[in-house]
Amino acid sequence: MTTHDAPGPTGVLLMGYGSPDGASDLPSYLTEVLHGRAPPPEVVQEYVRRYERIGGSPQNRILGSLRTKLERRLADDGGPSRVFLGVKHGRPALRDVIPDAARAGFRHLLAVPLSPYASTWISEPYLDGVKEGVAAAATPIDVDVRLDWHLDPHWIGYWSRAIRAAREREPDPNDVVLLSAHSLPQRMRDRGDPYPEILAETSGAIARAVGGLERWSFAFQSAGNTTEPWLGPDLEDVMLDWQRKGARRQWVASFGFVFDHLEVLYDLDVVVREFAEGHGLEYRRVPMPNDSTDVVEALADRIRSPGARPGTVVASRR
Repeated sequence: MTTHDAPGPTGVLLMGYGSPDGASDLPSYLTEVLHGRAPPPEVVQEYVRRYERIGGSPQNRILGSLRTKLERRLADDGGPSRVFLGVKHGRPALRDVIPDAARAGFRHLLAVPLSPYASTWISEPYLDGVKEGVAAAATPIDVDVRLDWHLDPHWIGYWSRAIRAAREREPDPNDVVLLSAHSLPQRMRDRGDPYPEILAETSGAIARAVGGLERWSFAFQSAGNTTEPWLGPDLEDVMLDWQRKGARRQWVASFGFVFDHLEVLYDLDVVVREFAEGHGLEYRRVPMPNDSTDVVEALADRIRSPGARPGTVVASRR
């Protein structure tokens, strides 16, 4: 557990991935994602096309709404009075927000990422951003990073209720539920990243919470377009497997993400939908949690949990 030597109030830092605000932001945004390497013009144009196809990403709006709702929820319990928002890519950057919090008089921040999964692949960029921000602060500040909320009952509860409600609206005894999450390069798994095990644990918990869900599978989506291998099974392959078992209507519940963004609105609702319909399948998607009460409560739970819980990392400058 962190020992705070410097006096001062405690705030909360909500950490997101980030998104471009519009097409004009894409070149700089993609350059940052690529660690300073400018993308070729054709790559930029392809991403412009994707964002235009989905009408722009709602990610930044949802992040802002979650920040406001979490701040109100914590205040209701007499908790920290201020929630800051910082992102890995784009604005407001984590490396800038932490010095801002220090200048505002905060000496301690409890930080939680907007991903429930304490995978090295997911968590390291957040931790790097936190360390940069702490190093850049002109006054001492501690940041206690609260990772790992994939089994929070509010998180599991959202998905179980949303899956039940979706299937009840369109009952079909032969349908199937496909629980999907973003793939990652096989090399990360070879290095010992626990991501696949965390996802297996979470998908199993969701399926049990739905109750009576016998026809379901886990699958990876959104694998990168690279020559190296990515983790499978791929969602499209799993869809064809279930088609051979008689499942024409297929529900995708993208539990690997918290809210609607490019990997949901384009990778699923455009690419996977077109694939499914081209193979005579009925594509359906379970709504994302976005800024729902369940997500706010799960984040509040993680903020209130003890700092010594496994997965917690502390960065400090004194």
